[in-house]
Amino acid sequence: MSGSRFGGGLAFVFSLVLASCAGGGASSVPPHSYDLGIETPATNMPAVELRGVRAVRPFDSTAMYYRLAYRDAEELVLFAQSRWAAPPGELVRKQLARATRAGTPRCALEIELQEFSQVFSASDASSAHLELVATLKVPSGNVETRALRLSEAGAGSTAAQGVKAMQRVVTRAITELVQWIDGVAACRS
Repeated sequence: MSGSRFGGGLAFVFSLVLASCAGGGASSVPPHSYDLGIETPATNMPAVELRGVRAVRPFDSTAMYYRLAYRDAEELVLFAQSRWAAPPGELVRKQLARATRAGTPRCALEIELQEFSQVFSASDASSAHLELVATLKVPSGNVETRALRLSEAGAGSTAAQGVKAMQRVVTRAITELVQWIDGVAACRS
């Protein structure tokens, strides 16, 4: 009988070791949570009605994605211990709202994020990639559309470094959107 107790105890210890190797111990460490910071973008957007910023799948969650372009640029990979504090669409909406001038909006803006990832060209070098389609509805009922495809080099080799580059690329996107909207006479107050 003592042999079966010993065998049962050994099996229990062995199962604990296997569980910790399978990641059971790693789940006790909370992931790092990032947003785009608290600074207001330096560029002021004309008064627009911001109807929403949505992201296509899989960028509609809090998961932080990267691509290893030097190996397989089509594969999206999750950072295991890093995530966005909110879905990227909400983070970008917040930055746009911070940048929007006060006033009565004449036009309405909608944005669809199509890419929001860190792309590695080598194991120690990456860039932040942002693709979006902006739709501007003007008072006459016409619709203007603008697609932006931007990347910001110097995103480093970690998620935290990638966040800094993503902050810069979102700021660049807002600057380009401001220039575009400022050029639409029907949107000016």
